[in-house]
Amino acid sequence: MLQDSASPHSNDEKRAALADAAWALLATHDIDKIGLDMVADMAGIEYGFTGTLGGSVQRLVLAKMAALDRQSVMESFDDIEDAGEVSIREKIIEGLLHRFETYAPYRAQIDQLNRSARRHPELALRLLDGLEAVVRRVLVMAGDSAHGLKGMLRVKGVVAVFLATARVWMKDDSPDLAATMKMLDQRMVKAEEWGVSLRLFGGKHADQDHHDDASARRYGVDND
Repeated sequence: MLQDSASPHSNDEKRAALADAAWALLATHDIDKIGLDMVADMAGIEYGFTGTLGGSVQRLVLAKMAALDRQSVMESFDDIEDAGEVSIREKIIEGLLHRFETYAPYRAQIDQLNRSARRHPELALRLLDGLEAVVRRVLVMAGDSAHGLKGMLRVKGVVAVFLATARVWMKDDSPDLAATMKMLDQRMVKAEEWGVSLRLFGGKHADQDHHDDASARRYGVDND
């Protein structure tokens, strides 16, 4: 049981406990092998109520990810507020890196989800939708309105940066995620060049090149 000191009382607490249980089971089980009865037993919640609250194991897993993403975004906001005058690209990198940091203890779950997403297109779409929602919030937080068609394309571009970097992150066991940071920085430079060439960026976005060295020094990354 997940609830050692006290059982959850409200429906919101029970739903959160079920999401935590489903997420914990995902570390060692294929999502298709996790039953609601297993989740109910781990959470210490009556099975008959579990389906009503949770709906399905997939929904519970996605609910846990939504909670982790809210945590990541809000912590990134605080970090960016404290950072002072930094470029939009640095702020975006800060937000993306912090999401990687948030999920670092849960690489086993992400690996299971990646495997499951190859078999279940609807799960893949929901995971992608969740990532796009986070990226959009990061861009807005960084000072990019992400508005209209160009804004949507910028979101898609940053999502592509994140997914490409995730391959490195899965194998990055350094305490400061140095390899992940370096890949993020390199990918963001290329994405920015692509965006400028297609006129997806303008003004303050196009003038970020002079911040590259400062960004590299801040994160201990050699852009060369």
